[in-house]
Amino acid sequence: MKLLALRCPTCAQPFKPQNPEVVVLCCVWCGTAVSITDTGLNTMTIEFAAPAEAKFDAWVPLWVFNGRVTITSRQTQGRNKQAEQDAEQLWGYPRRLYVPAWDLPTEAVCQLGGDLVQRQPAFQPAVPPSQVTLVEAVITPEDALKLLEFVVFNVEAGRKDWLKELHFTIAAGAPQLWAIPAQRTGGEWRLQPLLPT
Repeated sequence: MKLLALRCPTCAQPFKPQNPEVVVLCCVWCGTAVSITDTGLNTMTIEFAAPAEAKFDAWVPLWVFNGRVTITSRQTQGRNKQAEQDAEQLWGYPRRLYVPAWDLPTEAVCQLGGDLVQRQPAFQPAVPPSQVTLVEAVITPEDALKLLEFVVFNVEAGRKDWLKELHFTIAAGAPQLWAIPAQRTGGEWRLQPLLPT
């Protein structure tokens, strides 16, 4: 077991993580983003998406991959040609793949990730704020890649046919971590409108 001194490598202020599973956080004093690994603390780059509105509660972390999903077999009960065409159209070319990185139930990760995969929002980078309120990331890039499988299953299971069996591959490059403006509503974070690209 290795003990880590949770201090910002830039300004030496102590980190006070709220979640014991945290893997990425930002220093509230200087804005330095840090990943926490078994080997120690490493500074990293986070892209901030430009908000359309000035008022929001915090930034939430989102892994974004550039990749391609190739469906090798899709078996349904009965046949719905429209659902087959929709699947071919969605996955027929490379696209951005999204996985929320903050603490969410798996079902919510799949729902939001699937919605973003289908909408394909592109984020306009903003100048990083001097003081950052970033919800802690608890999903590693490796776990995000595994969760992408559930995101794809969720999208395909939501089509208007009876999905029996699905086989596919995912080819994805290294992800970027984006910070998206969000509003706290009840116990959930709602993504806020963004500036168009």
